[in-house]
Amino acid sequence: MAANKNRKWLEPLWEEKKRETVKRVEQAVNELLRQSEPVTLDNIRHTVKALFGISISANTIQRNEGAHAAYQKNRTARQVIRAGNAALAMMLRGLPVANAVNLRAKINRLRRESKDSLIARLLQLEAERKRQSDREDALREEILRLHPSAGNKRGAR
Repeated sequence: MAANKNRKWLEPLWEEKKRETVKRVEQAVNELLRQSEPVTLDNIRHTVKALFGISISANTIQRNEGAHAAYQKNRTARQVIRAGNAALAMMLRGLPVANAVNLRAKINRLRRESKDSLIARLLQLEAERKRQSDREDALREEILRLHPSAGNKRGAR
């Protein structure tokens, strides 16, 4: 209960911080356009720092809907669609905006990992899925052994 109460009084502060971030990013974008500089996440970050003396991360810009919209509207460098990216793009299109932003951040984090690291993680997940499947099969067999009528009901259908 206390956590919910604390969160309620923090929400207006968070919303104000979000609005401030949007204003800063919009002003940085306008400054970049005025100077005929490319509108990139990195340039926005540097311009916000120069204008306001406040550091802002690329992740903050991407996770804040208003700030990300200002960036998307004016960005110079277009995203390069990578080979095999169609499946990711389809996943992102099928999600609500907040979830898509979170997934995009996770995809970007995973892209920074080495292929070998990702391969190892994938193989570990496959092995764990196989172990989980084996456990489920063993439990199913135990249920059928303890309750033989359960197997008959399924076969009678």
